[in-house]
Amino acid sequence: MSPPQLEPLTDATDRVVKSLRLAGAGLAIVRDTGTMHESCHGQFASDQVLPIASASKWLAVATILSVVDAGELDLDTPVARYVEEFDRADKRAVTVRQCLSCTAGFAPRLAKNLRGMDMKEFAAAAADAPLRGNPGSAFRYSGLSFQVAALAAERATGKNWHELFTERIAGPLGLRHTSFGALQPIAADAGTSELPWVAGGGVSTLDDYARFVRMLVGNGEFNGRRVLAASSVEAMFRDQVPGFVEVRSVGIDLGDVRYGLGTWIQSLAADAVRVSDPGAFGFTPWIDRDLGIGGVFAVRDRVGRVLAQLVPLQQQVREVCSSPLVQGTDEVVGLEHGGRDRRYQLHVPAHVQTGDKRLGAPLVVVLHGGGGSGEQIAATSRFAEVADREGFVVVFPDGTGPLRGKLLTWNSGGIKVYAADEKVDDVGFLKEVVRDVQRKVAIDPARVFVVGHSNGGMMCHRLAREAADVFAGIAVVSGAMNFTEVQAASPIAALLLHGTADEHVRIDGGAPQRAVGRAGDREDASLRDAIDYYVARNDLRGYPKSQVDGDVRIDDYAVSRAGATRPYPVRVITLQGGGHAWPGSGEKTTRRADEPFAFDATRAIWDFFAQVGKREGGATPSVPR
Repeated sequence: MSPPQLEPLTDATDRVVKSLRLAGAGLAIVRDTGTMHESCHGQFASDQVLPIASASKWLAVATILSVVDAGELDLDTPVARYVEEFDRADKRAVTVRQCLSCTAGFAPRLAKNLRGMDMKEFAAAAADAPLRGNPGSAFRYSGLSFQVAALAAERATGKNWHELFTERIAGPLGLRHTSFGALQPIAADAGTSELPWVAGGGVSTLDDYARFVRMLVGNGEFNGRRVLAASSVEAMFRDQVPGFVEVRSVGIDLGDVRYGLGTWIQSLAADAVRVSDPGAFGFTPWIDRDLGIGGVFAVRDRVGRVLAQLVPLQQQVREVCSSPLVQGTDEVVGLEHGGRDRRYQLHVPAHVQTGDKRLGAPLVVVLHGGGGSGEQIAATSRFAEVADREGFVVVFPDGTGPLRGKLLTWNSGGIKVYAADEKVDDVGFLKEVVRDVQRKVAIDPARVFVVGHSNGGMMCHRLAREAADVFAGIAVVSGAMNFTEVQAASPIAALLLHGTADEHVRIDGGAPQRAVGRAGDREDASLRDAIDYYVARNDLRGYPKSQVDGDVRIDDYAVSRAGATRPYPVRVITLQGGGHAWPGSGEKTTRRADEPFAFDATRAIWDFFAQVGKREGGATPSVPR
């Protein structure tokens, strides 16, 4: 499969390559979930191995921080604790953090020739070399200091550098062509050098380094696997130089900069921050932290020539990644229904807008909990981000309440809230929302789904009974099946997710232990009631296929009583110790809310929906109902 390309960035990179008369170059733009753009130009291939010079530092720092994460090394412990050669008066105070932030006082290079040395011989030579100043008193860009930190990591773990890098970084990320070579000659004997020069002797490829940057953009996670602690990534990109110490970029012109751990830090404008690690040959990785995107410009040239052209290219990357071409479109849509002015937020991913209009996209309707809003559940669930990755349209409707935009609820049945008191026709409204979206965007009518949290989840249960002609599946997060007045015969896919410690909507049913206002004056149905109902309605066997991963249990009911696999399964996800907050949310919704359970509910819900409603031969064109 060809990598994705954003045409403006392909054209802009072509202009850079031609302007500099390069033999070839490559550009990759990534976010934590994958590659947004990759283009190769001239005589360049994405798996071409290049010396990356100072761009080695990010790889080295990440390796060292993985040792810190494991509790085998401490950033603020003197290096002499790990490297006995440094247990001498002038170096006894030097810490690992100072080594990685270039404030340890080391000279830029050793007076001795490093050729032929191994790490033990280097330790003796570095220990003998005088410092240029007191640790922490000045910023001196020095490859030596990174080598000393790497030496400490080796001694702390009992493993050589090549083993450490492969075990902690290259292996988990699948870096097939990335390793460390010597300083003299540069990058020689990569992967086997007796003195791997961690500050500048690395080699890598566009593909490999882009995977590494994805991990950093993802705060240490890659494809669901934790490679570095989020706190370690934050430490890399946080100013680590004392405020009274001046920092100047060395060998490159980056303007006004500070320095983290192996990282140049630039303030672009307002809250925009770029961190980068350019190499002497022009190979440059960077991350625009405010946008959550990273880039790798892979080339072999002179960094001074490259950066002059790369800066405007980086600005164009920012503009393109902030545009509807990448971000899609967001629109607040007003809709009159039942004599009320209602509204919903519509998010359409870029590739849905530009794709084949004959094929309809899936639609997911996301309902907030009682007292919330469409804006709130959009921020909490982050469904738009998943929609951008997976290519579905998502809407976030507002319920109704006594105040405009506040204290909004759904008429889900079985709960005393404003919408129920006012007999609001929320079933009709949500069906009209679907019809309205279908007038604007090509939607596949067989893949329309609804998700709800708490009171919104209760509304999903009602829609399952009264609107199964519209919705192929529901996902209920912490919502009881309190509406039972209408019977429905047609099958509907259902995902039911509940925490065992939920005090607002108890998993075993009954009166809430914690609730707000009159909403607590109720008797909720149990999760078991809902399971039994949907299993029977979908004609499924009553015993599931189960899997347990730590505190997460998943029970799948997907086989009919006759023994056939059914297209409308029931999945139950139980979170041991989970509360009422949306699982996987980055923060608490209110000060009084419980802490979100560490489980990506949004991802799990879409993974379930993605398997529902698929038909051979592709989706049919969407038409308004």
